[in-house]
Amino acid sequence: MKLIFYIFLFIFSSFSWSQTLFPILGGQRAGTSVFTFLNIGVSARATGMGEAVVALNQDATSIHYNPAIVAQLDQTEISVSQIQWPADIFYDYFSFSHRLKGRHYIGLNGGVLHMKPMAETNEYFPNGTGNYFSYQDRFLGATYGAKMTDRFSFGVTLKYVAEDLAEYKMSTLLMDVGTFYWTGYGSLRFCASLSNFGKQIAPQGDYMKKILDQNSGNEIEQRTDFEKFSPPTQFRVGAAADPIANKEHFLTISAQLNHPVDNAEYIVTGLEYSFMKLFFIRGGYKFNKNEENFTTGAGLFIPLGRFKLRVDYGYANFDHLTDPNRFSLGISL
Repeated sequence: MKLIFYIFLFIFSSFSWSQTLFPILGGQRAGTSVFTFLNIGVSARATGMGEAVVALNQDATSIHYNPAIVAQLDQTEISVSQIQWPADIFYDYFSFSHRLKGRHYIGLNGGVLHMKPMAETNEYFPNGTGNYFSYQDRFLGATYGAKMTDRFSFGVTLKYVAEDLAEYKMSTLLMDVGTFYWTGYGSLRFCASLSNFGKQIAPQGDYMKKILDQNSGNEIEQRTDFEKFSPPTQFRVGAAADPIANKEHFLTISAQLNHPVDNAEYIVTGLEYSFMKLFFIRGGYKFNKNEENFTTGAGLFIPLGRFKLRVDYGYANFDHLTDPNRFSLGISL
């Protein structure tokens, strides 16, 4: 166990110069994906640890980061979260996991990103035309996972994703896949997941595009299809271990590399300490991540007979935007 602790201590200390180890690949593609709300962290507990949770079987919200975790949750888990995003945008999320039979597990999750109706403006009515439009992103996913051995599990999530922006709409099916592997060396586990994999998407319908006619030199309108863009596919690989694990004190440390298709690679690290597995404090840091850096959080675990209640809060520091707050409530049956 001491060796595991020293390995992670070395990794954490090395991250101070991680930007020289990992080139900034993909940064030139920033803003080229649709449905980017799927990259918003949905768990207050995970956010407190910098979202370095691909290798942590925390609760039902973990299937958002790695669907293989559903096969690591032997109890029925129900979790709900609310994220207060900048600009008065809210993200409501729920997840459910259940052991179906033997080594087979299922899960459900979904989320809605929404805001109040926004006033329509144009160059003639900068204060509003009197009309309003709405915006909403949402998804609904179903997860299947199996524990192939005592050490290895895998999971797959299929999800329907949709967006409404005024009269424009688009939707598609995406897939998440993941693996969870206990190495057998102490509590060390190594995991990987691929999230939001699917085909390119464009809004339904078409629009009138103004172009310059080469023959007459006049501006004309031409009916044009919307351009297609990729979903926010992201590959995560990470490891975690519990260097301290006894009745009173429990410490978990984790490290993870994220590779999004539409931005630069970045590293996240996390730490969670619990006392008597009743009170939790967390911290994390994101290296080479634009806008975000450190995170922190706290949680309570409250036994209520056959039910177990979890209350968590997560805070993420943003450089320029309003710092979002996350609240999660979970029940184990």
